[in-house]
Amino acid sequence: MPRIPPEVIEEIKNVANIVEIISEYVSLRKVGKNYVGLCPFHQEDTPSFTVSEEKQIFHCFGCGVGGNVFTFLMQYKQCSFFEAVEEVASRYGIDLPKVGFSPEEEAVYKRRKQILMINQWAAKFYHHYLLQDPEAQKARAYLAKRGIGKDTITAYLLGFSPPRWDALTRFLQQEKADSSLAVETGLIVEKTEGRFYDRFRERIIFPIFDFKGQVIAFGGRVLDDSLPKYINSPETPVYRKGFNLYGAHVAREWCGREGKVLVVEGYFDLLSLHAAGIKYAVATLGTALTPNQARLLKNLASRVVLVYDADAAGQKAAIRALPLLLKEDLVVDILLLPSGDDPDSFVQREGGEAFLQLLHHAQPLLDWYLKKGEEETKADLNQRYQFLQEAISIISLFKNPLMQSHYQDKICQLFSIEPSLLATLTPPQAHSLHRQDTPFISIESMPAFEKNIIKFILSYPEYLSWFIKEDILQEVKHPLLHSLLEKIVKFYEEHNTVDVNGLIMDIEEEPLKKLITRWSIEEGEYDKPEEIAQGFLRLLRERQFKRLLKAIKEAEIQGDWQRLSVLLRQKNELACDLKRN
Repeated sequence: MPRIPPEVIEEIKNVANIVEIISEYVSLRKVGKNYVGLCPFHQEDTPSFTVSEEKQIFHCFGCGVGGNVFTFLMQYKQCSFFEAVEEVASRYGIDLPKVGFSPEEEAVYKRRKQILMINQWAAKFYHHYLLQDPEAQKARAYLAKRGIGKDTITAYLLGFSPPRWDALTRFLQQEKADSSLAVETGLIVEKTEGRFYDRFRERIIFPIFDFKGQVIAFGGRVLDDSLPKYINSPETPVYRKGFNLYGAHVAREWCGREGKVLVVEGYFDLLSLHAAGIKYAVATLGTALTPNQARLLKNLASRVVLVYDADAAGQKAAIRALPLLLKEDLVVDILLLPSGDDPDSFVQREGGEAFLQLLHHAQPLLDWYLKKGEEETKADLNQRYQFLQEAISIISLFKNPLMQSHYQDKICQLFSIEPSLLATLTPPQAHSLHRQDTPFISIESMPAFEKNIIKFILSYPEYLSWFIKEDILQEVKHPLLHSLLEKIVKFYEEHNTVDVNGLIMDIEEEPLKKLITRWSIEEGEYDKPEEIAQGFLRLLRERQFKRLLKAIKEAEIQGDWQRLSVLLRQKNELACDLKRN
């Protein structure tokens, strides 16, 4: 763990609000005193991801993951602890002192920073080559022909890779970049030991940025029709496919102004729109929209307009995206382009004004989907039945019951069916998202007494000192529960309290974190907790008394009279204590 002064972490913890931060990535709604939403770490159709604002922790009752605001960011963004702390501190205007790291943390942190630096060097190298080198004239002409001017080239740091095998390799060697890290970025490839060559050669280069504006990956396109037309960076410690949206670092500001975000498929779809002055667009880079991308879209705007290619594949992609976007409580529209067009070809032919006029005719995606389904299933009742099941499954994703009712009425009118018949349709299992109901750990197999006493202590830590006096650690035998109780007692002895959020920071074992967050959020509320504590203490003494009786019998059999004397004295004292209580 980084050696950040405890007082600084405490300050950040006291200021940060876990609900505010997680809400940027997960759609939450308040249920009782907690907030719930669909888990970002596994697929589910019923919310089991719970956030406690009071305790500043989260727990998923589906997959078992849990923790505090820092562990959430570490898992969601695949970043280090320091980077998570750094992000939260930056959000709340808290300056972090320059501190050292543990060797392991320092290695991870430096590796990520160096990869980002190599990416930045490469992006600037390609960009400079495109703008300045005579060899890149054909690339400049290619972009100009497609309507991509210097402003757009600069905004997205577009580049061109030289046709030579080692142009970037030599440049990175001059910059003294670590060759192994350069290989890890995917920019260069090791042919034989100590010999490298450039992955991207004679291609338009599209740097891919994260929300912070850092270059995390690259795409490259040939200038002709040779194959492969596109090649892309592999996954790295700073880049995971499906976790980013191309152009989001530029679109972020414009989406806020417009109140919507356009979603297109490819690089040139987005660049053509930007060149035409339409700057609130992002691209999924030709892949199906992912749940993580849907959450990123929610950070940009509350309304999403899908502008996919006007072909069967584009329409299917829009339909697949619908449930993901509805789960994020987004308003989802679709813009239907003329047959054979994509955003790039339409804007190049008709211009930006014509596109904006067309945008006024965008329609709710679900309405379009229902009309399309009604037309396509007229001749086959089995197909119609399957479509209606699918449609009902999608409508059930609306968080607003009025919206559900509105679309149920629309289905009845559009398909000419009675509401009573609609109620009999069951969403198909094939279209239901998988929910992980299997417990992450076999809690049921744990001794009930040991489990319940720890749950009580987490809810009412003010009584922990009573249990410590009764040597509670000797009574909890289950290995996982004993380890957890040791951590709780140690934290109490150091801090004179048990703060669940702080306790999580001190624990590295994931199973223990999961138990803490689950039981803390599940906490029971008792009218008379002191009486409950007294009841647990009595049970503890009764267990001790039974153990003493067993030990006395063993001492008698072994003829250990000295030990027997001690045990009998302890038995008498405990018996008197039990009578008094």
